[in-house]
Formats: sequence, C-alpha cells, structure tokens
Amino acid sequence: MQRKIAYLAIACATLAAAPSLRAQTPANPLARHASEDPANIIPGAWNGADLEKRTHCAATQNDGTRGTYAEYDVTVDHINSVLAITQIGITGLQCTYTGAYAPDPFRPTWTGHYSCTDGKTGDFHSTGILATPNAMSIRLAIKLTGTETCDIDAILGGSRF
Repeated sequence: MQRKIAYLAIACATLAAAPSLRAQTPANPLARHASEDPANIIPGAWNGADLEKRTHCAATQNDGTRGTYAEYDVTVDHINSVLAITQIGITGLQCTYTGAYAPDPFRPTWTGHYSCTDGKTGDFHSTGILATPNAMSIRLAIKLTGTETCDIDAILGGSRF
C-alpha cells in the first residue's frame, strides 16, 4: 500500500509539472547568436583570392572574369559600425574598402567606397557576407566611378588558421 501511495505521489507531481514543461520554448538549433555576427569573427589577416566578373565597361576589353591572389587585413570599428579591408595583391597593388556595416542575424550589410593604388575607385554594397573562424566570403556589387565605369560582381574570399 505504501508503494502505491509513493507511486501515486510521483505521478501527481509529474502531472502537476507537465504544463510548465510544455510552456518552455525549445532552443532553435539553427538560431544565430550575436557572437556569430561576421563582424565578431572576421577581423584579422586572411589569404585568398579576389574574383571579379566585369560587365558594361567603357573599354570593352576590360569586360570578363578574372581572379588574383589577395592578402586581406580586416578591421571592424564596432562603435562607429565601420568595416574596413586593406587588400594587397601579388603584384603589389593595394586596394582599400571602407564602409558602414549593419549587423543582421540573417543578412548583414556593408556599403561604402573603395580605392586602389592604380587609381581605380568605386562604390560598393554587399550582396552576401559569410564568415567562420577559418573562412570568409564577401560578395560585393561594385560600380567603378573613375575613368573606367565597369559594373563588378566581386567575391573577396580567404582562409586562415
């Protein structure tokens, strides 16, 4: 009899707790956390490539796809929401991308201006930003604003240990 009372007490306690257990929202395993914002992962040095698809160039021989090795130094000013990348190519060409960064759990954005030591200048906005501790990929839509006026679909990609 005492066993039945003990089992009954446990069953009643379990049933009483059941509504509160159902009320808890389970954690979303795919949720992005603030620590996964690319701006928290991406700063530092990267090695990779700058891939470009150029269209609508004033000089048609500049249309087409190209890729070159690049070393990137990425900095983030969290207070002013500015992301900056210095890109150094294998030929010594250096380009600087600087602009406003807006974090978003699903689609962070980066919009700004860039200039290169060969005189090339342009405005850009990101169409995709992905960063993990070992890989980055930033897709940019660029419009050149100097003597050459190409539209550029670019991917700045890199890896690191």
